[in-house]
Amino acid sequence: MSGSVELFDFANWAVELHRKPFRRSLSIYLYPNRPIKVVTNKITSQQTVLNFLSSKREWIEKNFIKFEAMADLYPKKSIQSGEKFPFLGVDRELKVVVTLAKKAFVSVSEEQLFLHIPKAQWEANTSLEHHPKAIAEIRHFYKREAVKMLSQKVKHWADVMKLYPSELKFREQRTRWGSCSSRKAINLNWRLIVFSEEIIDYVIVHELSHLKHMDHSPKFWAVVETYIPEYSRIMKTLKSAQNTTDFLSERS
Repeated sequence: MSGSVELFDFANWAVELHRKPFRRSLSIYLYPNRPIKVVTNKITSQQTVLNFLSSKREWIEKNFIKFEAMADLYPKKSIQSGEKFPFLGVDRELKVVVTLAKKAFVSVSEEQLFLHIPKAQWEANTSLEHHPKAIAEIRHFYKREAVKMLSQKVKHWADVMKLYPSELKFREQRTRWGSCSSRKAINLNWRLIVFSEEIIDYVIVHELSHLKHMDHSPKFWAVVETYIPEYSRIMKTLKSAQNTTDFLSERS
């Protein structure tokens, strides 16, 4: 049985109220450039939801101010020649290459990303934003390269640490970069490929360390520090740069 969605305004903000069967809690989620999302059960009254939002008003305002500041620091990328896209910690200029190949694809050099567009599909005066393959091919390139590199990195660090996951999976999440389950399975966010190898190594060592200590106890951090002595600095760098990957979000 699926839930329902109600739309309304609260203090000049758009709100999506998602009602789910058997939901016990009343939860709120905030995202840049999207309505406030509230999730509750089928019987919670509208007044209860409004009271809940009122109690969270100051928190909501603070977070939307943060979102605006982050938007200034990380403006939306345009899919066009000359735009710069981060890959392995280096901003690389996008260049369009008209190719005789039948399919669009992306390649990389030390300083540039090359978007190869089949001649039959190319119109010089057409925005790449609306090209049917441009955005999809960029995402495909990043994901393909991520799976290849992250797999190699996990194998390397597993051999070094003598800690081996039962399974390795790749996911796409907004701000969570990795996780380790009680079954010793490790999940990595493929968007890590945007960051430097230093950051990638830290995330992988962090998750492998959970194979020994499933908590964040001093013993856990001691394992991380053994292999990544400057983990604290790297953590701060990752946190401050997490919006760098926003351009890889699927666009409607």
